[in-house]
Amino acid sequence: MQIFDNLSYINIGTEAGDFLGIGREDDGDLYLELLQANDNRLTRYELDPQGNPTQAIEGAEYPFQADFWYANAVAAGRPVWSSIYQWVDRPDVISISCSYPILDSNHRLVGVIGIDFLLSQISIFLQELKISESGKIFIIERNGQIVASSSSERSYVEVNGQAQRLNALQSQDHLIQATARHLEKQFGGMERIHHRQQFTFKDENGDRLLTWVEPWQDELGLDWLVVATVPESDFMGQINDNTRNTVLLCLFALTGSILLGIYNSRWVVRPVLKLNHAANQIAVGQLDQHIDLDEPIQIIEISNLANTFNSMSSQLKSAFDSLEAQKNAFARFFPPEYLLFLNKQGITDIELGDHISKEMAIMFSDIRSFTTLSEKMSPKENFDFVNAYLQSVSPEIHSHNGFVVKFLGDGMMAIFPDSVDDAVAAGIAKFKQVQMFNQSRQSNGLSPIAIGMGIHVGYMMVGMVGEHNRIQGDAFSDHVNLTARLEGLTKYYGVSLLISEDGWTRLSHPEQYKIRFLDRAIVKGRNEPIGVYEILDAEVEAVQTLKLLTQPKFEQGIQHYQAGDLAGAKAYFEQVLQVNAADKTAKLYLERIELLAERGIPAHWDGIWAFSEK
Repeated sequence: MQIFDNLSYINIGTEAGDFLGIGREDDGDLYLELLQANDNRLTRYELDPQGNPTQAIEGAEYPFQADFWYANAVAAGRPVWSSIYQWVDRPDVISISCSYPILDSNHRLVGVIGIDFLLSQISIFLQELKISESGKIFIIERNGQIVASSSSERSYVEVNGQAQRLNALQSQDHLIQATARHLEKQFGGMERIHHRQQFTFKDENGDRLLTWVEPWQDELGLDWLVVATVPESDFMGQINDNTRNTVLLCLFALTGSILLGIYNSRWVVRPVLKLNHAANQIAVGQLDQHIDLDEPIQIIEISNLANTFNSMSSQLKSAFDSLEAQKNAFARFFPPEYLLFLNKQGITDIELGDHISKEMAIMFSDIRSFTTLSEKMSPKENFDFVNAYLQSVSPEIHSHNGFVVKFLGDGMMAIFPDSVDDAVAAGIAKFKQVQMFNQSRQSNGLSPIAIGMGIHVGYMMVGMVGEHNRIQGDAFSDHVNLTARLEGLTKYYGVSLLISEDGWTRLSHPEQYKIRFLDRAIVKGRNEPIGVYEILDAEVEAVQTLKLLTQPKFEQGIQHYQAGDLAGAKAYFEQVLQVNAADKTAKLYLERIELLAERGIPAHWDGIWAFSEK
């Protein structure tokens, strides 16, 4: 390990259960890891410059006989390369082991020697190769996962906080991703490439790419593909450079013949070279170019061409700056979440009628008594208030894997394509943001606000609607209307966050939330009842405590109410109000009981209440 500084780990494990390994830290220091057969824990030691163990710094269980470097060699019965794997304690480190089984004179397994090699070493080597201005070299496995590449991109991605190896089809490097897609399309899979291949193709931008593919195998089991891809434009740049060099060589050859010819040639070529250089700079995206011809005597045609070129360069830069500003402005109307959701590369790919249909969680939210608040404000104050509120709560939608479909004045509609859990977590986070927003309002002498949120889940269609000259995102489904009605019920029950029974049953871990069943009701415009639940986590701590304290009495009241025992239900709800006088849902049930007592309980009573208002 001291001699070969490109190795990261050398180890030996025996069938008897002994293990010894020498590893290298990021700063180059070596360490020892030791596990004896009578002890299942791996002990790690620092080493002094002579290799002597000093201080034990770490200990953990390590079933090394199940690891790739050991198990692969045992299964093969011969020297092999292991599968590429990520280190358990450092998942960002990707390596491969060369393992040799150790056999005694009777060919029985004694143990395995393994040597780890970091694949980042190959990437560093590939990055040192210069095949063209922007060409790329990368190595992939037959399943498409990247082994190493000359790109600065990491060879792994983070998914839910865990590092996972990057597939070439998922690479953010345009050349690598486009080449991998073409290989899959042309050969029907990486595993079908058995011989050297050389071909050209056009990427989605219409640029031609020259590609070489070389299968690379060895006797120990490696089976990789080495791929090099170069844009055709790189070769054109070299041709331009060769042209310029040819002109200079011709000028040098003519010095021995006619001095006047040399002078005249340089007089003509100098401004042309300036034009050529400026044109090349524009070709690579450097649009801010200006040509100054400082010769005392100028060729009229070249001077006119330079002036035309300067005008063109200025107009190009102005046009590109304007397009960039427009693109950034348009992005605010088509958020990145829309592009990802609709599987589009950019805003220009969005078309009228693009849509996705699937089951998704829906959230509607609204400010309570906004009309009363707005009557006390001027139009500008109204706009400032609404924008300040939306800027405070909207980021919680994005940070919980959702996006806003549309703003509805002081309210909003959002969808969560992945799970109902995201919607509930976003609702709780929004409530906390409103509490912080209220602190700021109260410090300025303004009254606090309250919001109502409704969450439901169902199959729906989200996409672009409108006309060819104007489109916007929208969602369509009967479940959308039901969610809006559910949000409206929050003012009747006096709660902040309601969730339908369909949404409640689809929570992955409902036990992590404080949930209270409120009612079975029929909302306006529907005939089928829905179960209505309150998420108590979207309430201040004092309200949560009182509602949890009275929840058994509250549930007993609902049971008596649904069974038609109005007197028993009334007694329980009154007990709830004795402890929590602000429980508006309990008051609502007492109002219903009083009304039912006057009118009489309908036949076939099932406890379902039909709302006649939104």
